[in-house]
Amino acid sequence: MFQTTVIVSAGAPETILRFFRAVAHTGAVVVALLLVGCSSVPHRVLINDDSLKPMLQAAASFDRARYGFTPIPKDPTSTTVFLESKPRDGYDAMLHISTKTYRTIAFRRTPAGYEWIGEQEIFQGPKRYKTADGTFNEAISLTYETVQMSGYPLNQLNIMYYGEDPRLAKKGHLKLARVQPILREWGY
Repeated sequence: MFQTTVIVSAGAPETILRFFRAVAHTGAVVVALLLVGCSSVPHRVLINDDSLKPMLQAAASFDRARYGFTPIPKDPTSTTVFLESKPRDGYDAMLHISTKTYRTIAFRRTPAGYEWIGEQEIFQGPKRYKTADGTFNEAISLTYETVQMSGYPLNQLNIMYYGEDPRLAKKGHLKLARVQPILREWGY
């Protein structure tokens, strides 16, 4: 076992602290660059980017209207898209799409391209509510997965409401027929 002895002069703690801050900052930058280079961090792409075509074609296989999801937006000027292209537990690629709603779509890579395996869309409402973590807008999320990713039951629509609207709060398992009129009220 090796033992190191450090002798510190009276002004040294500030110098040592500056040194460790510089090392930490440099290390954080290096780690961030490595993550971006490895596609671990979602990177921004345009919705009409050719690299997304196989994923968007796979996403079209899901009957989103039947389950209350909105059409995938196509306008690159009003749509923000981030792509995760490094495989994770449960999926190989994921799109994060923001327009009027916030959507996440998961894919599994296949020999033919991609297979749609799940989607979540979050609709933000007008009312605000307070929690221990802060104040938020009420929201309804629709989730449908064919592969276990988030803990929801598979192959069925899962609906969650976050907020204080008595029509939805503390109602247990919500049905699409119950939330659709409220989504229309919210302008969706």
